[in-house]
Amino acid sequence: MKEISQRIGQKIKEVREAKGITQKQLGEYLGYSAMGISYFEQGVREVKVSDLQKMATFFGKDPSFFLSAGLTIFGTDKNSGADTETSKSLSDFDKFLARRKQQ
Repeated sequence: MKEISQRIGQKIKEVREAKGITQKQLGEYLGYSAMGISYFEQGVREVKVSDLQKMATFFGKDPSFFLSAGLTIFGTDKNSGADTETSKSLSDFDKFLARRKQQ
């Protein structure tokens, strides 16, 4: 989950800086301090889905913009002898997400 929080945080920072918005301004919109936004951007603190939706509206982005393709909450270690059907399902799901992102 830490990797996911860090990737989402990178996207938040990327779009915030591209729009010339300070952490303080974004924090005021969401009801957080500038430090709270910094924690989101660093991946120290997890972002609530409702806050991602608010940010998507604020920045004129689709909520999926903040979610990186190829990241899933579940995974298998290819060397662990895990069920090959599970590995295939996860791989298929990653491909589906990548295709959807391109649309």
